[in-house]
Amino acid sequence: MKIKILFISLIVLLLVSVYYNIKHDDIWYISFPNANTRPTYNTFHNIKEAQKIATGKGIKVGVIGKYFGYEDNKYLYAGGKDFTGNMESLNDIAEHGLWMATTLKEIAPGAEVFALCARENNKAKEARNICEAIDWAIENKIDILTYSAEAFSVENRTIIDEAVQKAINYNIVTTFIHYDLQDNILPYGFLPKLTEPYEREPDVNIFHFDYNLMLTFSYKNFLKLDRKVGNNIGAYPYFSNSSMSPVLAGIIAMMKEINNDLTPEEYKKVMIETSMQIEYNDYKVRHVVDANAAVNYLLEEEL
Repeated sequence: MKIKILFISLIVLLLVSVYYNIKHDDIWYISFPNANTRPTYNTFHNIKEAQKIATGKGIKVGVIGKYFGYEDNKYLYAGGKDFTGNMESLNDIAEHGLWMATTLKEIAPGAEVFALCARENNKAKEARNICEAIDWAIENKIDILTYSAEAFSVENRTIIDEAVQKAINYNIVTTFIHYDLQDNILPYGFLPKLTEPYEREPDVNIFHFDYNLMLTFSYKNFLKLDRKVGNNIGAYPYFSNSSMSPVLAGIIAMMKEINNDLTPEEYKKVMIETSMQIEYNDYKVRHVVDANAAVNYLLEEEL
């Protein structure tokens, strides 16, 4: 009886919290830690089956971003480094970087996550910060680097390309969204057609809904549309292009736990060869990553 009362009390508190957050315009998001432990990414990428074999144990993943809430969430991180000169962006603000780290740890709970605070409004300085973060990753033997933000501007691509290529030459796997450098593993969502101005096709498809986070303006729009949004992906209350990068990085971390000696190109090849084609919202999505198939492929190669 006591457990039942406690359970009901927690549900009531959650509903009150959600109501309060949505009612106040200054609350622009609601975060649900560990929400993705329910079937979401697992539905399409067979995460839980893969986790029976590997969890990314011993693999170092650097998340290049901002707003990690590092001080209050150290349980998530194996380390952190600020490259902006604004320690608040690393330590105090707990938003985008924290969400990405949370998603990554759900996919690869055994991985060591490093918060690399490099993003800021000055894009030229941000590009230099990212290059410094990549150099730090090389020096500290990071295995995988993720980036989840807007595409790099044309004027900053040259120095970023050189830095990323240097990391790849050191066998660091990169999973940057909106970044069509050939050797980067480029993820894309379950969308009916390519809407980004990439110069090449994406490599793999990753489910693009992240249930850890709900943006309140998206929820309001969802209600205005009477919950009938069709294939208008951006109108759903839960949506995240950003999550594609840490999900992909988490799957690669599981693969690297089995075999950490392949080149980035070889990990890409394995994921593509073991991927699936699925039917989603009445259209076909090619190269959907199958984490379980990829991990088992490497496991069989090791035997």
